[in-house]
Order: sequence, then C-alpha cells, then structure tokens
Amino acid sequence: MSSWKPSTQKQYSVYIKRWFQFCSEKQVNSVQVTVNNVIDFLTRLFDSGLSYESINIARSALSALGIVLDGFIVGKHPVVTRFCKGTYNIRPPKARYKETWDVSKTITYLKTLMPLEKLSLKLLTLKLAMLIALTQASRAQSLQLLTLENLRKGSEFYVLQFKGSLKQSKPGRRVPNVMLKSYPDASLCVVNTLSEYIKRTEPLRNNEQSLFISYLKPHAAVTSSTISRWLKTIMSLSGIDISLFKAHSVRSASTSKAKNCHIPIHDILSVAGWTNSQTFAQFYHKDIQQEEATFADAVLSC
Repeated sequence: MSSWKPSTQKQYSVYIKRWFQFCSEKQVNSVQVTVNNVIDFLTRLFDSGLSYESINIARSALSALGIVLDGFIVGKHPVVTRFCKGTYNIRPPKARYKETWDVSKTITYLKTLMPLEKLSLKLLTLKLAMLIALTQASRAQSLQLLTLENLRKGSEFYVLQFKGSLKQSKPGRRVPNVMLKSYPDASLCVVNTLSEYIKRTEPLRNNEQSLFISYLKPHAAVTSSTISRWLKTIMSLSGIDISLFKAHSVRSASTSKAKNCHIPIHDILSVAGWTNSQTFAQFYHKDIQQEEATFADAVLSC
C-alpha cells in the first residue's frame, strides 16, 4: 500500500471496491477468477459510460491486487489488453482543454490586491497561492506540501522545501527546492507577498510548519483540495470561466505563456517538473524558440 502514492490509492480504491462488489454479486473469489470474469467486469464499467482512461485505471487496480490469469498479471493478459485497445478505439481519450486561458487577466487582477498590509488574510493567502502557482507552474498538491522548515531567506529571494514526495517524485530523483525570486513590480512580487504572509500568520500557527494554513480558525494546515478552491476563486475573480477551467489549468496556462514568450524548453521542463520535451511538445504542438528570459518574468510580464 505504501508503494502507492495517495492519489493512486484514491483512484484504485474506487475500482477495487467495485470489483469486490462485482465478485460478491457473481459469487466468485475476488483473486481466483477467470478472464471472462474480468472482461465482464470491464464491460460493465464500459456500459456505464466510463472513459478509456477510467477503464485503464480499473485494469491497473486489478493488477495491483496481484490477480494472475494463465501466467499473466491480469492487466497484461492478451484478452484484457485487446479489450482495452478496443475501448480506446471506440472512446479515444480527449484533451480536457482545446485552449487555455489568458494569464494576463489574472495578473491584472493580482495587481489590484494592494497594498499587502491592508489586504484581508483571505485575499493575501489567495494572492500568494496564485503567484507561486503561476511562477512555479505548480500543482495544488505541490503548494500543499510547501513547508517553512529550513526556510532560507536572502535579500531578494526565498528558498522553500517540500515536506513530502511530489506527484512526479521517483526513486533516485531528488525532490527539488523552490526558489522564489523578487520581481520589480511590487504588486506582483512573490517575495514581498510571502514576507507579509509569514508575518501575518506567525501568531496563528501554533507551531504549524506547513506554509499554507487556513485563514479561518483553527488555522490548521490545508489540503490540496482547499488550495485548488483558492486558485479557482482567484481565477473567477479575474474573469476566468471556472466552469470550463479547473485549478490544474493554472499549470498549462503559465507554461503556455512562457512558451509564447520564448522561454527555453529546458527551463520550462525544469520549472514544471517534466522529464522530457516530447511531453511538452505533444501537448502544445508548437516549436519552441529560445531567447534570454526567466520563467517567472515571462509569466508575469511578457
């Protein structure tokens, strides 16, 4: 169980539960089944309208249970593989977004949230979360894992660490630090915003070291779902249609803008945590030109 990251456990648990219910209904042993049982289960999921991606997760969940059929782990059985290929052909996966939203709208709104010392703790918190998300192309999960432990502060920067493994973390791959650099426009400076946030939350923390805490009592550390809600709030206030774009779209919006401002591909991959250019190129379908600039400067100003 510990080999599965929390997000994987959450995804698998849904289909493992449905698998046990299916086996109970069919009165078969959940780990001693036939290939027909597995195909019947996957067909039921397909008939319920699930996408190829969801059925593929269900297949992986069954494999994770250790079910073996004819010498094959269940997800690799030729019949199961062929079934999933058919599912792909009938319901090919679709990109969530055909286009992304304009970061400049959100930047314009963030500029209005000044002066920092007069903002409510709620708006200060939301502004900081969005500035870090934009300039670091961060997932909500990454923001939730930021900690004040071993915080380093320079005259024009902060260096923060994560208190756990990220979604993209793998054995042998070091979890990176996060360096937040100052920006000439004070209304968009993440260093100034973070300094004010730390000062305002210090008397509320009660030894809580997570960077982001609730702006409501009891001011405990927040979940990634809460941070997603914060990001969507800022998006909505800045005129972004949140019925179409979710919090995770901040990641694609910021990297798309950086790309259009000619940030080198290796800088975008490094900030976003992608391991190769093919993933990025396949998603955006455009060539990358190279010019001198930094990722954060491009997102905030270009």
